[in-house]
Amino acid sequence: MIKLIVSDIDGTMVNNQKEVPNSFWNVFEMMHSKSILFCAASGRQVQSLQQLFAPIKDLIAYAPDNGASLIYEGKTLFECPISFASFLPILRTCEQIEHIGVALCGKNSAYIKTDNNWIFEEIARHYPAHTKVENFSAIDDDIFKITICDKGISRLNSYKYLQQYNREFNVVVSGEIWLDITRKDVNKGNAINHLQKQLSITPDETVVFGDHLNDVELIQCATHSYAMKNAQEELKKLANNITEYDNNNAGVVREIEKILQNL
Repeated sequence: MIKLIVSDIDGTMVNNQKEVPNSFWNVFEMMHSKSILFCAASGRQVQSLQQLFAPIKDLIAYAPDNGASLIYEGKTLFECPISFASFLPILRTCEQIEHIGVALCGKNSAYIKTDNNWIFEEIARHYPAHTKVENFSAIDDDIFKITICDKGISRLNSYKYLQQYNREFNVVVSGEIWLDITRKDVNKGNAINHLQKQLSITPDETVVFGDHLNDVELIQCATHSYAMKNAQEELKKLANNITEYDNNNAGVVREIEKILQNL
């Protein structure tokens, strides 16, 4: 019996125009009627996810900022902020990298530092609660994640400079122009494991969907794991299933429909 369905958002649930498929809302009603919990697990901030799922925002769970916190029924079940002092070397390295903008993703806002209007708008599009800053030193907020927006393509540009911090942090390419840095003990899989324990749900009762390398641990926490048809090849090798359709053709929703029909 399936009790929990978890989906990454960008490149997975939403299409390339960042829209939830129209068919999702009826499928959600079916899930809800069967007491199946839906959880959005994403690199996005929780404010963005609640905006995206506004009609059902109080009925689902959230693992935002790549699993740095977990929110369910209006309660924060856990959160894993990064100490400011620990990521100062990362910020110094970022100052040396061309074609990027940096955002410190906090509980209350994403604090964006960039002189490039395109980069600022791109980060702001994903982080509706945002603040433009000249420096990071005056921020008074719990910081969960450092996000890099990279016009030079993250795996080819910023990752080359920032992978040196992989021993102390999770440094993951999370999209073509995105790179995310969190605490070493933070990932979507850990967040979902926590939710599973809280609700006494097993991996056999869990379905997950992902498309990128920041979904590796998520894919590993469920028996019914799906990499998107458009997913990175490394993730496809780890998942137990591959969706028949990609994110632009409601791949997640179509698979959920098939799962529900067989319950």
